Amino acid sequence: MKVIRPWYAAALILALGVLGLASPAAAQLTQAAPPPHAAHPRATPESIAAGKALFEGTCANCHGIDGSGANGPNIRSAAVNLGPEGLYARIRGGAIGSGMPAFTALEDAQVWVIVDYVGSLGHEGAVLATGDAQKGKEIYDANGCAKCHAIAGQGGNLGPELSKIGVLRGTVKLQAILADPGANLPLDTSLQERAAYPAYLVYRVTTKDGKAIEGMRVNEDSFTMQLRDANGRLHSVQKFEVQKIEPLPGKTFMPSYKGKLSDKQIDDLVAYLSGLGGAQ
Repeated sequence: MKVIRPWYAAALILALGVLGLASPAAAQLTQAAPPPHAAHPRATPESIAAGKALFEGTCANCHGIDGSGANGPNIRSAAVNLGPEGLYARIRGGAIGSGMPAFTALEDAQVWVIVDYVGSLGHEGAVLATGDAQKGKEIYDANGCAKCHAIAGQGGNLGPELSKIGVLRGTVKLQAILADPGANLPLDTSLQERAAYPAYLVYRVTTKDGKAIEGMRVNEDSFTMQLRDANGRLHSVQKFEVQKIEPLPGKTFMPSYKGKLSDKQIDDLVAYLSGLGGAQ
């Protein structure tokens, strides 16, 4: 592994500082597209150890050895927010408008071990998802995931589109979603709300004659609400014609796979999902 020169080290510290930002303003930063690159090698204890050594020599003065912050910000949640490809893209391509430069001089191997180490922060005792991505695809197909999710234009639209899920969600977050999807709903800002709200949250509408309709809110204005039910059917309700409209926190049409799939199967499925939207 090449030795990084001091001025590169200082720039890398600045870059990782941007990784730790989680505010709405930070989320709006334009991400520069990284150049074509090799796929992320499977994370191993050895790659994490190598990344830790590189991190200690280049980043720890600012972020602390454990990433919890020192002279710079806490970056322990960066991998959960960005995923491995997102971390790679942020380090390699920079973030336009943030003052973070593109680290084109770093070798891929250096970037990936840093990604592996940053990805281990906050869950050092957890088992890394080092499963078989091909077996994970077979599990995805066998469990009918494509009925609700689309990848590269193929599949349903009841759940989130997954073509770039490996960039958007880290390994730990994917594991949490599979175990308890209702507690890990993504945020959305597409409706006219004051703040982001949980997307795919199920609502129950009770009509004046006592009929109940449950579905995900897909649109709403002052007078109407549109819901999509578990079968994909759309329902439009007039608010003045119903008894009650209530959210059902924790309820989702996606089932929990905790106990339905083995730990090995979850690991394989996460390995498959983590690779989506990755190396070009």
